[in-house]
Amino acid sequence: MPTLTKKQKEVYDFIEEQIAENGYAPSLPEIRDHFQISAVSTVHEHVTSLVKKGLLKRAKNVSRSLELVGQRFTDMMEVPLVGVITAGKPIEAIEIPDQVVEIAKDRRFQGGELYALKVHGNSMIGDGIFDGDFAIIKKQDYAADGDTVVAVIDDNEATLKRFYREKNRIRLQPANPTFSPIYRKEVEIRGIVVKIIREFGHH
Repeated sequence: MPTLTKKQKEVYDFIEEQIAENGYAPSLPEIRDHFQISAVSTVHEHVTSLVKKGLLKRAKNVSRSLELVGQRFTDMMEVPLVGVITAGKPIEAIEIPDQVVEIAKDRRFQGGELYALKVHGNSMIGDGIFDGDFAIIKKQDYAADGDTVVAVIDDNEATLKRFYREKNRIRLQPANPTFSPIYRKEVEIRGIVVKIIREFGHH
């Protein structure tokens, strides 16, 4: 499922509910009134974004022209997209408000346990993690050797690497031979990667 802004998600859910209840989609003015949006053009922008992202399609020659593209899994869970993580050099953690990534429900996790980060860089391609992917992270402050972790080093710099404890230091190991490991005495763990999501069109 592509990433949506909070408002796009709300508009999509409303259209989906109305189709389920009435058998047809709401008109743009009805969507505008439901959300108390001032202009139909704003609704049109949200709907156009949903069409571009492949979630809706416009049926030709029909006044109630919006249709859902395929049936979504009802068993989906929303994971907040909290920022960008680099799988290369460490960068500061960047927050992204009001965006979610939808994934199939995973019985191992409660909704609040997970968050998503957009991956930037190629240091983990040996593990199948590519630039532009979304890493689904389970929040925890510990890791076992070999876990792929979100590690914060130095001054709020976050990086995605495999975690290994050595005799008197921690090694953050990339999965790409052109990148060097990072060694630190102390590392703050912000979570471990449990799933990678790739948008269509990537790799």
